[in-house]
Amino acid sequence: MRGHYLSIYVLLMVLSGAPATMAFTEGKAILSVSDATITSTATLVDGQDAFRVALSCTNHSASVNVRWGDSTVTATKGQKVPFGSTIEIRNSAPVYMISEGASVTVSCTKETK
Repeated sequence: MRGHYLSIYVLLMVLSGAPATMAFTEGKAILSVSDATITSTATLVDGQDAFRVALSCTNHSASVNVRWGDSTVTATKGQKVPFGSTIEIRNSAPVYMISEGASVTVSCTKETK
Protein backbone atom coordinates (compact mmCIF):
# COMPACT_ATOMS: atom_id res chain seq x y z
CA MET A 1 0.00 0.00 0.00
CA ARG A 2 2.85 2.39 0.84
CA GLY A 3 4.28 1.97 -2.68
CA HIS A 4 0.92 3.02 -4.14
CA TYR A 5 0.84 6.23 -2.08
CA LEU A 6 4.48 6.94 -2.88
CA SER A 7 3.80 6.59 -6.62
CA ILE A 8 0.86 9.01 -6.42
CA TYR A 9 2.90 11.46 -4.34
CA VAL A 10 5.85 11.43 -6.74
CA LEU A 11 3.53 11.85 -9.74
CA LEU A 12 1.85 14.85 -8.12
CA MET A 13 5.20 16.42 -7.28
CA VAL A 14 6.49 15.93 -10.83
CA LEU A 15 3.34 17.42 -12.33
CA SER A 16 3.36 20.40 -9.97
CA GLY A 17 7.09 21.09 -10.31
CA ALA A 18 7.51 21.05 -6.52
CA PRO A 19 10.47 19.26 -4.93
CA ALA A 20 9.56 15.74 -3.80
CA THR A 21 10.34 15.13 -0.12
CA MET A 22 8.70 12.47 1.99
CA ALA A 23 9.40 10.81 5.33
CA PHE A 24 8.02 7.55 6.65
CA THR A 25 7.75 6.65 10.31
CA GLU A 26 9.08 3.14 10.78
CA GLY A 27 8.87 1.03 13.87
CA LYS A 28 11.87 0.20 15.99
CA ALA A 29 10.45 -2.78 17.89
CA ILE A 30 8.06 -5.65 17.28
CA LEU A 31 5.88 -6.94 20.10
CA SER A 32 3.70 -10.03 20.06
CA VAL A 33 0.21 -9.47 21.39
CA SER A 34 -1.67 -12.33 23.08
CA ASP A 35 -4.19 -14.11 20.85
CA ALA A 36 -7.69 -12.79 21.36
CA THR A 37 -10.96 -14.69 21.20
CA ILE A 38 -13.36 -12.44 19.33
CA THR A 39 -17.06 -12.96 20.10
CA SER A 40 -20.32 -11.15 19.39
CA THR A 41 -19.29 -8.47 21.92
CA ALA A 42 -16.76 -5.76 21.04
CA THR A 43 -13.40 -7.01 22.36
CA LEU A 44 -10.40 -4.77 23.08
CA VAL A 45 -7.50 -6.24 21.08
CA ASP A 46 -4.93 -3.52 21.86
CA GLY A 47 -5.36 -0.40 23.96
CA GLN A 48 -4.34 3.19 23.21
CA ASP A 49 -0.60 3.27 22.49
CA ALA A 50 1.11 6.50 21.42
CA PHE A 51 4.19 4.45 20.49
CA ARG A 52 2.34 2.03 18.19
CA VAL A 53 3.11 2.47 14.49
CA ALA A 54 1.09 -0.51 13.25
CA LEU A 55 -0.95 -3.44 14.50
CA SER A 56 -1.08 -6.45 12.15
CA CYS A 57 -3.87 -8.92 12.95
CA THR A 58 -4.80 -12.25 11.36
CA ASN A 59 -8.31 -13.71 11.45
CA HIS A 60 -7.72 -17.48 11.88
CA SER A 61 -11.29 -18.54 11.14
CA ALA A 62 -11.98 -20.63 8.04
CA SER A 63 -15.48 -19.19 7.62
CA VAL A 64 -16.28 -16.23 9.92
CA ASN A 65 -15.40 -12.58 9.30
CA VAL A 66 -14.54 -10.12 12.05
CA ARG A 67 -14.75 -6.33 12.04
CA TRP A 68 -12.50 -3.79 13.70
CA GLY A 69 -13.00 -0.23 14.85
CA ASP A 70 -13.55 1.76 18.03
CA SER A 71 -15.58 0.55 21.02
CA THR A 72 -18.83 1.01 19.06
CA VAL A 73 -17.89 -1.57 16.40
CA THR A 74 -20.70 -4.05 15.62
CA ALA A 75 -21.17 -7.12 13.44
CA THR A 76 -22.45 -4.76 10.71
CA LYS A 77 -20.37 -1.62 11.39
CA GLY A 78 -16.59 -1.33 11.17
CA GLN A 79 -13.86 -2.46 8.79
CA LYS A 80 -14.28 -6.10 7.77
CA VAL A 81 -11.39 -8.57 8.18
CA PRO A 82 -12.38 -11.54 6.01
CA PHE A 83 -11.78 -15.03 7.37
CA GLY A 84 -8.23 -16.24 6.81
CA SER A 85 -6.86 -12.76 6.09
CA THR A 86 -4.55 -10.24 7.75
CA ILE A 87 -5.03 -6.49 8.16
CA GLU A 88 -2.54 -3.81 9.12
CA ILE A 89 -3.94 -1.02 11.29
CA ARG A 90 -1.83 2.16 11.39
CA ASN A 91 -3.25 4.08 14.32
CA SER A 92 -2.47 4.61 18.00
CA ALA A 93 -6.11 4.54 19.21
CA PRO A 94 -7.64 1.54 21.03
CA VAL A 95 -8.55 -1.25 18.59
CA TYR A 96 -11.70 -3.31 19.14
CA MET A 97 -12.91 -6.32 17.15
CA ILE A 98 -16.20 -8.19 16.94
CA SER A 99 -17.21 -11.42 15.22
CA GLU A 100 -19.91 -11.55 12.53
CA GLY A 101 -20.84 -15.03 13.78
CA ALA A 102 -19.18 -17.69 15.94
CA SER A 103 -16.16 -17.02 18.16
CA VAL A 104 -12.93 -16.44 16.24
CA THR A 105 -9.25 -16.42 17.24
CA VAL A 106 -7.24 -13.42 16.11
CA SER A 107 -3.47 -13.09 16.52
CA CYS A 108 -1.69 -9.74 16.35
CA THR A 109 1.80 -8.27 16.24
CA LYS A 110 2.47 -4.68 17.22
CA GLU A 111 5.17 -2.47 15.68
CA THR A 112 6.27 0.41 17.92
CA LYS A 113 8.43 3.53 17.58
